Amino acid sequence: MFSHLIKNSIKRTQMHPFGFRADSTTSIAWSVSADGGGQGGRIVVGAHSALDAGVILRANGNTISIGRNSTINPYCMIHGGGGITIGDGVRIGPHTVITAANHIFDDPSKPIYLQGESEKGIVIENDVWIGSGAGILDGVVVATGTVVGAGAVVTKSTPAYSVVVGVPAKVIKMRIQ
Repeated sequence: MFSHLIKNSIKRTQMHPFGFRADSTTSIAWSVSADGGGQGGRIVVGAHSALDAGVILRANGNTISIGRNSTINPYCMIHGGGGITIGDGVRIGPHTVITAANHIFDDPSKPIYLQGESEKGIVIENDVWIGSGAGILDGVVVATGTVVGAGAVVTKSTPAYSVVVGVPAKVIKMRIQ
């Protein structure tokens, strides 16, 4: 137990210059990579949350906020260009990609990389479960109590207490009536 606390303290200290702030009760795997991206970018993680092996957090100058009692499982990529808020009690399955930015590609006479990006942001409310390998795209609100099926790609906001699956994700049932 004591060595775990020391390891987490060292990891928090290492990432502090890069805009990373985590409660002392947060569990941080040694291989977590976090970077605020300069220009005031920051990553804030609440109490009793866990960041597992290989998690990558890139705020890109904005803010990624992860609430209390939330778990980000192995090899998730969270790209916060437009800002990302993750609520309390959220479970995010392994290999999930959450991207709060999108390339602009309207002008075929210009290369895509020269057209910039839109950045609307993403909100994942409380008590959400996101299955393994899911994708959450820019501009989406995943409402309270939503279950996102493994491999789903969420391109539109979800109703509270819904179960969404597929590509693109569609509501297949409601958890409450």
